[in-house]
Amino acid sequence: MPVERPLLEIDDLVSLIYSGPMETPPWQRFLSALADRMGARNAALVLRLSRQGIPPLVLWGKPPPLSAPEVRRIHARHAEIGHLDPLRNALDRPGAIFTLDEVVDRVALSSSQFYREVLGPWGLEKQLGMYIAEPGGWEGNIGVINGADDPDFDEDDKAMLRALRPHLEQALAIFARITRNETELQALIDTLDRLTISTLILSGSGKILRANSAAQRMLGAGEVAASSGGRLELVSRAPNKQLQQLIDKALATTAHRDGPAFVEAMRLESPRSQHIGVLVRSLRRASIQTHDSAPAVVVYFAGAGQVQPVERLVTQLFDLTPSEAHLATLLATGSCLGEAAERLRLTENTVRTYCKTILNKVGVRRQTELVRVILRSVAVLG
Repeated sequence: MPVERPLLEIDDLVSLIYSGPMETPPWQRFLSALADRMGARNAALVLRLSRQGIPPLVLWGKPPPLSAPEVRRIHARHAEIGHLDPLRNALDRPGAIFTLDEVVDRVALSSSQFYREVLGPWGLEKQLGMYIAEPGGWEGNIGVINGADDPDFDEDDKAMLRALRPHLEQALAIFARITRNETELQALIDTLDRLTISTLILSGSGKILRANSAAQRMLGAGEVAASSGGRLELVSRAPNKQLQQLIDKALATTAHRDGPAFVEAMRLESPRSQHIGVLVRSLRRASIQTHDSAPAVVVYFAGAGQVQPVERLVTQLFDLTPSEAHLATLLATGSCLGEAAERLRLTENTVRTYCKTILNKVGVRRQTELVRVILRSVAVLG
């Protein structure tokens, strides 16, 4: 099938590939442009996480010529019997590229369940597909589609997809990082909603990403703190300057993935003459490529009337289980691993395993850092 422009002139397609991860739905403009460029009826991207139980993400360049209920029904069947797809089964390694006719006999195809329930209803008689993947676990097939009376796909079409492959896999890696960051943020949000102290998550650019209900009430009252241009600010000028310095230090620490966690505290007085403790803590980056819109810093506010038991406070601040909070408190109050194991009636190896989990949740690497973080947190907020 002839390509409308020379193979090297694909800059516009490459640009659409890299903007695709930020679109809703992803890559729709690229897929539509790819179909037009290759003279195909449509183009599709089927993405899967390499974990069972997660349905594939099916993306189309142009709306399928079917009703919405029919599209949902076919997508559901695709998820259930996708293992019967002959082209998908042939595309089993990065860079593999085949037409449908190269991997299955036409007579055998027309009598198969996958053709009857998925390909036939879509009108997918001719396909050209290529396998793509990224290290984080996302994989899939990029393909162009034609009807029975349309021209066959040829070597020029394969050359076009091969030229786009490195860009597609780079963009897929970007998409994977965005998806992972959203998952991590949702986990933090779930934790926030269980806290009774005012808690805010700030992004790598210092803007408020999320605030739990207690923090929203505090910001709404405007007596202690407020949101200004999306940033957290204290009402009083001098304490606000100190808070901004702590946030800047926490952000600088977050930028260095292998460094120790940042935990600093300050006290301020509310207009009602109540003492309020403020704790600023950095969040460890999941990867060095984490972008500035990802969670980076947590800020806690606790008033004088919010005194609570140490273990409960530690549980809330760091999302520990009661057993983990008990162990963390024992370590923070001077017990060694052996003494903590004896108190908890566990083996020292079991306590050591629990300790690794606690270090990971708190965002520190050593037991001495854990003790420092817990003691500062309790001193200010407890």
